[in-house]
Amino acid sequence: MRVFSDLNLDGQAPTRAQPGRGGWGAAGVPSTRWKKIQRIIVPVIVIGIAVALFFLGRMFYLLLTGA
Repeated sequence: MRVFSDLNLDGQAPTRAQPGRGGWGAAGVPSTRWKKIQRIIVPVIVIGIAVALFFLGRMFYLLLTGA
């Protein structure tokens, strides 16, 4: 069973029917490999930001309460 959907949006369409297709591949479109990497990087960054905001809030709380 596949966890993720197919990241290749071109499918079986012929090259002439694919917009933005350059001589060596898609022009200005992220590669399938980069999309897979982003699926890992984005959740890690979001969790990192959430943890940083938590500790920033905790620091302000401790400063304001004098604990």
